[in-house]
Amino acid sequence: MPNYRLTDLTYGAARDLTFEVAILPVGATEAHGLHLPYMTDTLQVEAVADRACALAEEQGAKVLLLPAMPYGVNENTLGFPWTISVKPSTLFTFVADVVSSAEEHGIPKLVVLNGHGGNEFKPLLRELCRETSVRLFLVDWWNVAPEAHDAIFEGGGEHANEMETSLLMCLRPDLVGSRMGIGATRVPRLQAMREGWAWIARPWHLLTEDSGVGDPAKSTAEKGERFLEAAAAKLSGFLVELSATPVDETFPYEA
Repeated sequence: MPNYRLTDLTYGAARDLTFEVAILPVGATEAHGLHLPYMTDTLQVEAVADRACALAEEQGAKVLLLPAMPYGVNENTLGFPWTISVKPSTLFTFVADVVSSAEEHGIPKLVVLNGHGGNEFKPLLRELCRETSVRLFLVDWWNVAPEAHDAIFEGGGEHANEMETSLLMCLRPDLVGSRMGIGATRVPRLQAMREGWAWIARPWHLLTEDSGVGDPAKSTAEKGERFLEAAAAKLSGFLVELSATPVDETFPYEA
């Protein structure tokens, strides 16, 4: 039996185990086009984390996969019914409390594995770096294997697109609807926004009619499996290295 899933461990087993790295997946609950479930981000980040931890444990890494957080920052996407949002300050407090618990139990390193673009954790990690002994790392899972992404997927976009649809076809085909939008978006009126150097918290219901960004038409389960495998393999390598690297006065840098 694997020992990396906290959800599956009993106290009788857990009290005799030690871990070097905890992984906290954070997802979201939001509208995902016409065809994907509201739990898409959470399903994806959980799957990548679980597969990566399994591979890492096989290679001797002492990793602990924590239960995923199913809510994220969706303040600008509440225009679509039943999207659930927590404010950034609320999410930061939640993660900080998890880090505090991990510190209490002697975890030296923790990876926040982000599964939702609206979750921005860098300010929190900067805030906590002087308040905890736990060394904190941030990984946006979809950025782990860009070379695989570019080789596998033809379409662009970022939400209910070819990549996300392919992953759900692989992970939970029973939850993928047959009615797909095309993921079209409106073009900004402002030149600075079109050039990408002026930013706004995009009102999602104005950006796109069906909440999708990117055409999912060429999605396949085979593409999803290939990308999941590539991302999990690369992430597992990081976890193995992180688990084996001792925390000393110059960590994570060379002496």
